[in-house]
Amino acid sequence: MFKFIFCLGLPLFGMAQIQVFFPKTSPKEHQRALITLANGQILSGSSEANIRLHKSNCQVQQSINLGASFKEIRDLAQTPNGFIALQSHDSSGLELLNKSLEIDTIIYPLKTRVPLFLDGICAQDNLVFLLGDPIDGYFSTFRSTDGGLHWEATPQKVSASEGEAAYAASGQTNQILNGKFFFVSGGMVSRLISSADQGATWNTSKLPYPSCPTCGPYAMAIKNEAEIMTVGGSYLEANNAQNTCFYSKDGGKTWQAPKTGPSGYRSCVIYTGKAYYACGTNGIDVSKNGGKTWKKISNVNALSMTHSNGQLYVTLADGSWLIMQQ
Repeated sequence: MFKFIFCLGLPLFGMAQIQVFFPKTSPKEHQRALITLANGQILSGSSEANIRLHKSNCQVQQSINLGASFKEIRDLAQTPNGFIALQSHDSSGLELLNKSLEIDTIIYPLKTRVPLFLDGICAQDNLVFLLGDPIDGYFSTFRSTDGGLHWEATPQKVSASEGEAAYAASGQTNQILNGKFFFVSGGMVSRLISSADQGATWNTSKLPYPSCPTCGPYAMAIKNEAEIMTVGGSYLEANNAQNTCFYSKDGGKTWQAPKTGPSGYRSCVIYTGKAYYACGTNGIDVSKNGGKTWKKISNVNALSMTHSNGQLYVTLADGSWLIMQQ
C-alpha cells in the first residue's frame, strides 16, 4: 500500500504549492514522462521503468513495472489502442500497453547499423510520430498510422548538420498538431523542422540559439500552427538566463526573444490555455503575455510538467511532485 506525505508550505512567489512524496523503487527514481488523460488523471513514466496512474491529488491508483527489458521511461503517448512507452539509451525501444495498463508487446521500430537513441514520441489518435538522433547524417524519423502496431520510416529523411541532434529532456522535442509533424533540434545547429504531409516532405527554420554541443531548444509548446514556443539553453549552465527562449507568431518563419526571458536553462514548456509555464534545474517561470515576458514563480529543481483542471503538476529531481494552482 502506498503512503503519501503532503507538505503544504508557504508559497515562494505568491502561489499555493503542495509537495507530494510517495515511495520509490530507488532513492534516485524520478519522472520525466507525463501525459494528462481525458478524465483528468495523469500517467507518469519513471527512471526505474515504472508507469503510474495518478489521481488529481497525485495518489497512485495503479502501478506497473516494465521489467528488465526497460531501464527507464523517457516519454509516453496515448492512442486508441492504449499507451506507448519510450526508452532512450543505446537500447532504445517501445513498449505497448493496453487501456488497462497491461503489457502488450515490445517493439523496436528499426534495426539500424548503429544503436538507435530515441528522443520522443507523440500521437494524435492513431497517427504516431517517433523521433531519434541522427544516424549516418539523417534524423531517425518514423511514423505509424495504426496506433503504434506497425511502423515505417518517413518517406523522406531529414539531413542533420555536423553536431546537430535532438534532446530527450521531457518528451517535448517532437509534436503532432492537426496531422502535421514538428520537431526541434539543437547543438551546433538549432532548427524547427516540420512536415505537413507526415514526413513525405519537410520544411526547416533556423532557430537563433547559440551554437555549442549542449545548446539549443530542449522543448517546445505549440499553441496553434502560428504560435510556437521553444525553451532551452544549456544544461551545463543552469543559471544562465541568456538565450533560453525564442518564440514565433508566424509558424516559425521568424523568431523573437522575450524582453524578459526564463531565469535559466529550461527543459520543459507547456501551454495551459491561460499561460505558458517553463521549468528547469533552477526553477519554474510563467508567461501570461505569449512569451514576451516571463516571471519566476518557484526555485525548485524541476524536470517536467503537465496540467489538469486548473492545476499545474510538476515532477521534481528528488522524485516528488509539486501541485500548483494556475
